[in-house]
Amino acid sequence: MCELAGERYFEMTDESQIRDANTRPSQTSVFIWLFAIASIWHYTSSSSDIVKYWFHYDPLGTPLIFLSIATAFIAACFPTRTIALLVFSVSQLVAICLRFPFVADHLVMELLLHISIVLSFIYLAMKRRSLRITTTEMFDLFSPVGRWLLIIMYLYGTFHKINPGFMNLDSSCAIPFLQGFPLISGLASHEWLQYVAIYGTLILEIVAMFLLLSTRTKYVGMLLGMTFHFMIGISDYGTLAHFSAFALALHTLFVPSGFGQRICQERYLPAFLKTATNFQVVTIGLVLLQVLLALHMATTREAYLVNTLFAVFAVTLIALVFKHGSIRQGDAPYRLRSAFLPLNLLPIWFFLYCLSPYIGLGTGGVLAMFSGLRTEGGISNHYIIRKPIPLFHYQDTIIYVEDALNDSLNVAVKQKLGIVAFDFQRHFSERENLALPVRLKIGDTIYPIDSPDDFAAFVQEHFKAQSWLERKYMSFRLVDEPHPNQCRH
Repeated sequence: MCELAGERYFEMTDESQIRDANTRPSQTSVFIWLFAIASIWHYTSSSSDIVKYWFHYDPLGTPLIFLSIATAFIAACFPTRTIALLVFSVSQLVAICLRFPFVADHLVMELLLHISIVLSFIYLAMKRRSLRITTTEMFDLFSPVGRWLLIIMYLYGTFHKINPGFMNLDSSCAIPFLQGFPLISGLASHEWLQYVAIYGTLILEIVAMFLLLSTRTKYVGMLLGMTFHFMIGISDYGTLAHFSAFALALHTLFVPSGFGQRICQERYLPAFLKTATNFQVVTIGLVLLQVLLALHMATTREAYLVNTLFAVFAVTLIALVFKHGSIRQGDAPYRLRSAFLPLNLLPIWFFLYCLSPYIGLGTGGVLAMFSGLRTEGGISNHYIIRKPIPLFHYQDTIIYVEDALNDSLNVAVKQKLGIVAFDFQRHFSERENLALPVRLKIGDTIYPIDSPDDFAAFVQEHFKAQSWLERKYMSFRLVDEPHPNQCRH
């Protein structure tokens, strides 16, 4: 591992350069390795996706998923090589963009981080008129973007939850996560502990955010935040190793520059891990475990092995941060601003993007997961923003499906959830045909659609022109009641 920490250009032929690289452990390689492992976990910790894309061939999804896993594996094995990082980032950009906007919230963050990685290389290559760029030089430019992404995640992770959906015992997603903790599931029925989970989540996220803003307090902020995401990742409520592993990787952007060197000097670290070849073998073993446990989960629908592997991974990382993550004399300055000024626009865009639910834009991919937030149909259940600001009108019309034949509508029908009209139109214009008969409801009006003529009349009345950019950019969640009766993602 210590040898892996050194930096590589595309090629290095000078022996002194190589020898120097092998003795300079790098925070950069630690982050790249963790980022790559987290990216693999995204595709190996969802049983439904594994069944859908691994066991069945999807012309778009299946090739992109295996491209993502393969290039992340390359970056994990060679985290010091610029070419490996670029292959990883470019491939992930292609995979995410082609599947956009139907991607998980944290993949939107990964998209921006990969953009910053690629742009940092382009900037340095053009500035120097050379391709001999190290990953550490790139890291110095893109790491502030990743730091802000984590801070913004904590900000909106708290702000979106200030609503009755999250703060009510009947519907708060904090409760099923609490009930999924292996050691305290028996205590989860106590009301006082449930309130601790709800308000503790809000307090912990906002405190971690503020602590990460300061050099003097970011060590405590890292430990708080990483512990929080460890708990999310081990809960039996689901398999969130992908999201939690990515969050843990982002926290390592805040460790001091000497973190990698200190790990390599750790006396409890087995000696065989301190060589590049052996650490690559361990990396291969970890990735194989991720894949094998994914297959086990897909066939058995049991997630405990995936969560156990994540738990071991997370505990090890948190222990290393606890011991070596505090800032010491000689560590490089802590920066929240990139020297390549255009990169600083990416966190600003993400901040505005996460405001989308409140101004009539999309509700998906904006860090509103597990929050209980409702802003559609001109109704806001947020305690602070009590009425949506109608700058845009994509959320204005909600369609409720009372009876349908399409499997894709089953969740909405069974749980009586609404569908934003824009999303309904896009889906049945591009992705599949609407099976007839179907009964739809908008407001107080019921539309029994029994024939193609009925559907044509419905289209004429309610469908509107959608540009390619709108269809590619806008993402929506199913619409819950302002006061939901259960936790929904």
